[in-house]
Amino acid sequence: MGVYIFTPEDLVRYGAATEEQLGVLKGAILEKKDILIVGSSRSGKTKLVEALMHFIPDDWKVAVITAYGEFKPFRPNIVVIDTQFDSRSLEMRTSEVIEKIRAINPDYVVIDTVHTIDVARVFQELIDDYAFIVTSLALTDDIKGEVKHWLRLDDETFNKFDVVVELSRDWRTGRKKVNRIYRVKEGALELIV
Repeated sequence: MGVYIFTPEDLVRYGAATEEQLGVLKGAILEKKDILIVGSSRSGKTKLVEALMHFIPDDWKVAVITAYGEFKPFRPNIVVIDTQFDSRSLEMRTSEVIEKIRAINPDYVVIDTVHTIDVARVFQELIDDYAFIVTSLALTDDIKGEVKHWLRLDDETFNKFDVVVELSRDWRTGRKKVNRIYRVKEGALELIV
């Protein structure tokens, strides 16, 4: 039995996202906007990324940076760069990932909750050349503060994102959903839906 990959239709079916929310996200992807997906542990960040990748055209290349085989290349246009802690320095592992991304020359770079490389450096060095979807923990309502903490981003780097997707998880029922979608405007989060 294989691993099931969530689709946008699954998100609507299970009440994890609305048609309106998915419309906003599909538009952002097709415009190659930089998207940040935030939520607590087990809030559905990776499942949302999987679903959103169905909006990426088949002729676009996608580089997915993940750790320890946590993301499966379920389409032929996806190339996975798998990272893990090893004897090399964080700087060396990060440089290698940056080189691999440049060699792939993707239309989108997806970074899925990785702590084995310097995500801030990857984003800073490549943001002007590629579109990004990045996931991050956010354990409080201070989304910007949480992302700056977990990804080690400064204000200038955070402000380069176009769209922020906030996920929530009801701890009693386990229900996961897209809570809000924001645009980043002049350093602040402005509610879209």
